[in-house]
Amino acid sequence: MMASDDTSDLAARLARLERELMELKARVIALERLEGAGELHPTDSSTVQKKVVYDWQK
Repeated sequence: MMASDDTSDLAARLARLERELMELKARVIALERLEGAGELHPTDSSTVQKKVVYDWQK
């Protein structure tokens, strides 16, 4: 009986943690959209462009 209680406690904890993880993922996605994540900072963009030109010329 005790092993069954331990298993059900672990299953409940795992289910709760999975829900929390899904909620956190959704929050991160929302924050990234709000902040415009994925866009390069102008300095980074310039550096990437220079690297591409340099590599293309080789």
